[in-house]
Amino acid sequence: MQKVLLQGYPDTKLSILVVWLKMDDADTIDVAQQASMLFSNDSRVTQFYDPAQISGLELAKGFGAEDGEVAWDIYLFYGVQDQWIERLPQPIDWVHQLRNSRWATAGRFYQGDQLAQKIDDILEYLLQSN
Repeated sequence: MQKVLLQGYPDTKLSILVVWLKMDDADTIDVAQQASMLFSNDSRVTQFYDPAQISGLELAKGFGAEDGEVAWDIYLFYGVQDQWIERLPQPIDWVHQLRNSRWATAGRFYQGDQLAQKIDDILEYLLQSN
């Protein structure tokens, strides 16, 4: 996805937040730091490591998930004016790679090239809207 987000829009004013969640024992801080190198050359990217899944739990709750469900492999798109103060604002658009999720609907599920194309389509739409 870094190719779509960064290389596809090198001169576009974007703020990209990447949150690396610990979803299983293999998702260590060392693995997250290694993966973070994919985005290390772009100042538009801010990255976090969330071993307690706090952000994923809160995101899922904002979409109507039951307690304990975690949002991960999810791409959220917000406008410049959106701020997360007390509650997560609803994104302008979003897509995911979660299978068998009650709250992450099948109509927003994409993988591989289809995911890259959908993200590109969303970005193009948002950039034309502003």
